[in-house]
Amino acid sequence: MKRISQSLDKIALNCLLCGLVGFLVGMVAIGGGIWVGGAYYATLGMALAAGSLLTAFLSACWVHRDF
Repeated sequence: MKRISQSLDKIALNCLLCGLVGFLVGMVAIGGGIWVGGAYYATLGMALAAGSLLTAFLSACWVHRDF
């Protein structure tokens, strides 16, 4: 059982990293959408940032579940 838990921890850490990178990309898309004036890109950036932040939060909760 410990072996499965360790592999799930590795997956959760990878999801956390991907979530944080996705959040960064989403924030850049929001800034780019505002700078260029395309509300469509800003809206897509907001959706990407929110989804990535939720993924990162849930992954962090899994990694720190012992607290």
